[in-house]
Amino acid sequence: MGLALALLCLTACSSDDNKTKTPSVSYDQLAKRWYYVATKVGDQVSLYDGNMPCGKDYLEFQQSNALKEADYFDCQKDPEITIGTYNVVQSTNTLTTTFAGENPTVYTVVKLNSKELEADTTINNVKIRFIFTSVP
Repeated sequence: MGLALALLCLTACSSDDNKTKTPSVSYDQLAKRWYYVATKVGDQVSLYDGNMPCGKDYLEFQQSNALKEADYFDCQKDPEITIGTYNVVQSTNTLTTTFAGENPTVYTVVKLNSKELEADTTINNVKIRFIFTSVP
């Protein structure tokens, strides 16, 4: 009886060891404003320094796959707005953004919940993680 119980425990525990971690991604949380927090290259985190005391820069993903980027500078009343589009492929956790006149940027979403968005992309052969918050 003791041996059977021990084998049962080992069997139950071993299946947990073989599970792979999946990213924490909930795409129903994407459609909102996301404020820039930082970028990460390797182990180096650089806090975003483009925010003004009068307003914070953001990306706004809208339900209709429309994308809006707001850039505040010199504390003008209205930010500069750039309009684009986005597309999500959930099976590969891929997010593609496109702004007029620019090549599409493809990101791998590594974290997405109600308050955090983290996405990786490669620019000039360097992997960069962009970190956002939904809390201004």
